[in-house]
Amino acid sequence: MAGHSVEVAADGIAGLARAHELVPDAMVLDVMMPGLDGWTVLAAIKSDPQEKVASIPVVMLTARADDLDVIRGGIEGAVRYLTKPFAIDDLRSAVADAVAGGPEPQQRRAAQQAALVHLATLERGSLPVRTATARPRMTRLEPVSGARYPSPAQTGSVAWPSWVTLELLTQRDQEILAALLAGESVNDARAKLGVSRSYLYARLRSLAGKLGFANSPALLAALRTAHALRDSGRAPS
Repeated sequence: MAGHSVEVAADGIAGLARAHELVPDAMVLDVMMPGLDGWTVLAAIKSDPQEKVASIPVVMLTARADDLDVIRGGIEGAVRYLTKPFAIDDLRSAVADAVAGGPEPQQRRAAQQAALVHLATLERGSLPVRTATARPRMTRLEPVSGARYPSPAQTGSVAWPSWVTLELLTQRDQEILAALLAGESVNDARAKLGVSRSYLYARLRSLAGKLGFANSPALLAALRTAHALRDSGRAPS
C-alpha cells in the first residue's frame, strides 16, 4: 500500500505477536477485533518493557466517532485515529504521517495533549451522555456515585481521582495505584514494588473489579488519563 510492505494479522492476539516479531514502522489497529480488541492490544503495546515495541506508532480505526473514544485513543497512546467509513486516501495519509511524523514518543505526547485539550473543551460544555459501551471513566466526565475524596491524613501526598474509593482498597492496592498514578509504566511499577509481572496483572484485574472497570486495560487507561491531566496542571477529579 503506497510503497509500504504490509503484514496482516487475523485477530488481536496474532497482531500482538506479529508486532513483537516484526516491530513494524507503524501499526494499524481496529478497535473491534476477535481475541483481543484494539484497546487491549494498544495497552499491551504501550506498556511493553521493550522500548522498540512500545515505540511503534499506532493508528486506531473504529466505527465509533464519540468524543470519548477519540479522546481515549489519544490518551492511551495512538498517534492517529480514523473513524469508519473513511476513504482509503485518509488511511494512506494517516500511515504516512505516523511513519514520517518524527520520533513516536513526540507524536504520542502531541496526541495526548490534543486529547486533553479536547477533554477540557467538553468539560467546559455539557457533559456527554453515558453509552452502553464499556469504557474507562475519564475524570470528571463520569464520576463514581458515592466516591469520596480522602483526607491528607489518609493518603499522604497522593491526590486520588474521585473514582478511587479507598475503603475498598488494601494498603498494597493503594501502593500499586499510587505508582501507576505517578506515571510509572507497568514494568517499572512491578520492579519498584518488587513483585512479578503476573502478580501485578492479577492485582490489576482485582482492582478493576473493585473500582467498577470492565477490565485491567480500562483501569490502566483511566490511570494514564489521571496522570496526564495532572501533568497538564489540572488536578484529577
